[in-house]
Amino acid sequence: MNISIAIVDNNRLYLERLVEVLQEYEDLSVSIYTNSELLEKSLEVKKYDIVLFNPDICNEKISFSNVKLPICLYSNEEKNAVLYSEYNKVIKYQRISKLYKDIIKLYADKAGDIPDFDNIQRSKMIAVYSPIGGSGKTTVALAVASMISSLGENVLYLNAEQLDSSSCLNEHTVDEDGITILLEALEENINFELKLKGIVKKGIDGISYIEGFERIVDYNSVSNEEAVEVFEKIIRYGNYGVVIVDMGSCLNDIGQAVFEKADRIIIVEKPGDVSMKKIEMFSKQALTLEYMDKMCKIRNFADNFANQEDALDVPVVGKITNLGNLSLKNTMQKITSKAVINVDAVLRKNLK
Repeated sequence: MNISIAIVDNNRLYLERLVEVLQEYEDLSVSIYTNSELLEKSLEVKKYDIVLFNPDICNEKISFSNVKLPICLYSNEEKNAVLYSEYNKVIKYQRISKLYKDIIKLYADKAGDIPDFDNIQRSKMIAVYSPIGGSGKTTVALAVASMISSLGENVLYLNAEQLDSSSCLNEHTVDEDGITILLEALEENINFELKLKGIVKKGIDGISYIEGFERIVDYNSVSNEEAVEVFEKIIRYGNYGVVIVDMGSCLNDIGQAVFEKADRIIIVEKPGDVSMKKIEMFSKQALTLEYMDKMCKIRNFADNFANQEDALDVPVVGKITNLGNLSLKNTMQKITSKAVINVDAVLRKNLK
């Protein structure tokens, strides 16, 4: 999708900096104007999806009747903002990457959910699951994401646990819209692709991610149909090569939806009598048998597996030894540097 945007402001240095950054986003086609006369002449012959404007560019109100989404650049300096009280506003002086996200979020609500069929490329979804508490599943999921990203793939990490742990990816994170807002978007005529793009963040190793569930009530209220639809839209319209889904241990409606949509399911094992008993019970479930051809496994704390029975008969694609009490970032670096996970096998269509 290509979004045409006109920006009008009398501060040329601000415009130049803004355009320099916004032109890096492939979905934007940017035009700039330094006065209202030039903008109004352009509006007579050209239609813009978005006009981002300084309200003080003109003392009289400008007509944006042919513009899909006029957005006022707001700061405490502007005197004429009151003339445009009916229009959406974004904070003028902020990080441009945040400004871009604010614009995209607003435009998603206006554009409608019209897929860009010329650019749709279905992502490969990899689910990471374990019926065992404390298996190191999230660390494994992030390590897999980092290793696949190092191959040049554009990777999105999504935490689908009952309570979100994606904040560990970014120590400076603040609570923002995440998967809950995507589920709400299913009921509205908005552009899902743009909505998703507007909430993606960057974390450790440059991994892209979105916030997961913050409230148990939101998690429990999701139906299987809603979960299937939101995951399908993420892998169809997210523009990512690979989506890593870090699952909760409960195979409820959300878990079953992930198993259904996933191209590969990684089961994380850890040694111990109780742990392996859970793996054995998991291996006998109807859901497991239905999707076993998608499954492979990674053994965490693999140096302690010597006398453990093989309770789940699927290919082993990784063995991670006990790395000690390291930070998440250092643990991921150890795993990726030692290449103890065969990501080529994980990405292959056929494991055998």
